[in-house]
Amino acid sequence: MNMSDRHLAELVVDLDAIAHNVRVFREAAAPAGVLAVVKADAYNHGVDVVAPAMLDAGVEQLGVATLGEALHLREILAGLGESYASAPITAWMWTPGEDLAEVFAADINVGVPSLAHARSLVDQAEKTQREAQVSAPVRVTLMVDTGLSRSGVSPAEWRETVELLASKTELVEVTAVMTHMASADDPKSEANNLQAARFAEAIEFCRSRGLRVPCNHIANTPATLHRPDLAYQLVRPGVGLYGIDPIGVDVELRAAMTLRARVTTTRVVPKGEGVSYSHTWRAQRDTRTAVVALGYADGLPRSVSGKMQVTINGKTYPQIGRVCMDQIVVELGPADGAEGSTNGAADVKPGDWAVIFGEGGNSADEFAELAGTISYEVLTMPRGPRVKRVFKGGRPDFSADGSCAAATADDMRALGEQLGKQLEAGTVVVLSGPLGAGKTTLTQGLAAGLGVKGRVQSPTFTIVRTHRAGQRGVGLLHMDAYRLLGADVEEGIEPGRHIDRNEVLDALESLDIDADIDDVVVVAEWGRGVVEPLSEKVLDVQIDRGSVGSPADLAAPEVPAADSRTVTWRWV
Repeated sequence: MNMSDRHLAELVVDLDAIAHNVRVFREAAAPAGVLAVVKADAYNHGVDVVAPAMLDAGVEQLGVATLGEALHLREILAGLGESYASAPITAWMWTPGEDLAEVFAADINVGVPSLAHARSLVDQAEKTQREAQVSAPVRVTLMVDTGLSRSGVSPAEWRETVELLASKTELVEVTAVMTHMASADDPKSEANNLQAARFAEAIEFCRSRGLRVPCNHIANTPATLHRPDLAYQLVRPGVGLYGIDPIGVDVELRAAMTLRARVTTTRVVPKGEGVSYSHTWRAQRDTRTAVVALGYADGLPRSVSGKMQVTINGKTYPQIGRVCMDQIVVELGPADGAEGSTNGAADVKPGDWAVIFGEGGNSADEFAELAGTISYEVLTMPRGPRVKRVFKGGRPDFSADGSCAAATADDMRALGEQLGKQLEAGTVVVLSGPLGAGKTTLTQGLAAGLGVKGRVQSPTFTIVRTHRAGQRGVGLLHMDAYRLLGADVEEGIEPGRHIDRNEVLDALESLDIDADIDDVVVVAEWGRGVVEPLSEKVLDVQIDRGSVGSPADLAAPEVPAADSRTVTWRWV
C-alpha cells in the first residue's frame, strides 16, 4: 500500500479560491493581461493541477523561475490538449552556457538577466537555426535591474546587452522587458517610483534601438493592487493568486491552502507532569490533551513551539510543549472533574482534523507572525511524503452528470465560462431555475467561454438573440423558450409538449432569426420539456435556491441574490 493511502496530514488546495483570485487580479489589471507566477510548484499548491486551473480562470501567461520548471510545466500542459499546450511560459533563472536546445524546442520564453546570458543565448540560437534548419527566432524576455540588485541586466551592461539583441533580431525576438520591484509591499516607499521611472526608461531605450518589446511587466501582487499605473501590458502576480494580500488592500482574496492533521490520541496529563521534550510546559491541573500527527519533519517549524494554536471541530486550542519531529501536543482544557472543566475537551477524539492554518483556522499571515517569518514562506513550508496534497473544487467536468455550488455571481459566471469552453456546436442547453437564480449570469459566462460577440442580456423581453461566433467558430442562440413557443406566440406550441425541430425553426423565422442550429450552442431558458428534440446533444441545467418562481411571472428582472445556488446538470 502506498504511504499516501495512510496519510495523517493533508494540504488541502481550494481550486475555486484560486479561480476567484485570478478573477480579482484580472479585474484589477484590466485591460492588461495576467502572467501568473507558478514557480516553486505553484507556491507549494501543486503546479500540475493549479496551472491548468489558472488558465481555465483566464490568465494569459505562466511564469516560473527555472528552466527545469518550465520544461516540466510544458510537458504537463501538452498532455492536456491543444488549448493548454500552447500557453506562453516564461522562465528567468539559468546559467550562461546551459544547453538551451530543449528549451527552444519547447517554446519557452527565456529571461535574459545579464550580458553573459545574452551572449550565450545568441550563440545557441544561431547554432539551433543552423543545425535544425529553422528560421523562426527564439522568444526572450529582457530583464532589467531597476533597483533590486539581484537579477536583471545591470546599468553597466544595459546598453551593450540591448544593442547585441537588437543586432540579432533574425535569431532572437525580444517580446518583453521585465523587472522585479524591491519594496512594492510598502506603498509609501520612494523606491517604487524610482524603479517605475527606470523601467519606463529601459523600455524607451529598447524601442529606440528597434526592439518592439510589446508585452512588458513590472507589477507583482502588491503593485497590481495599489499601482494601476504600472500595469503595462501584463501584470505578474504570485502570492496573491493563492490568497495572500501582502499590503492589506481592500480586496476579497480567498486563501487557497489549508494545512491539517489528524488527532491520533487523547489523554489526561496529571497536575505537575511535563509535556514533550525538556518539559517546557507543565500541567497546572489535571489536563486533557490531544496528540496531532504533524511535526518539523513535515515542515512545521520548531520555532512555533508553545506559541501556535490549532482548530479542532471549530474550537481553538493552544499547542503546548516542543514541536517534535512527527507530532505536537494540544491542550484541550481541564480534565473531567478538575476545576474549570467543561464538556469541550470531550468533543475531541482520535481521527478528528486539527487545522494548523487555513479554512476553519488561523490564517497563513497569523501563523507567519507566530513563526517570525512571512506568509510566502508559510505556504512553501509543508513538505514530505507524509503530507498528502488534496484538491477540492476546480474545473467541473461537464462531459458527465454533476453538480456544484455557486456562492456569488462571479462564481456563477465562472461556472458558465467553463461550460462554454467544453460545449460543442449543435448542443442544446435547457436552462431552468427560479427568477433571480442566475440563469442569465450563467449564460454570460457561457458566452465568454464560447468567445462569441455581443453582450448577453436576459431574454425576458428580447425573446431570442443570436451572438456571432468568435475564434472558436461556434455561435450562441439564447432564447426564452416559454415566450418563443408558448404564451406570447399566438399559434405557437403549448408549454410542456415536445415539439419537432421544424416548429422551432419556423418560430425563429417568424422573428426574422436566421440560425443554423448545428453551428451554434442553443441556451433555452424555461425550455424543459419543449426544446429537447432540437438536438441529440441536450444538457439539462437546473439552478436552485430558496424559492421557485413561475415562468409566467416575466415582469421581474433577474437579479442575483446573496444566497448560494446549487447548479445541477445532466445529459438527456
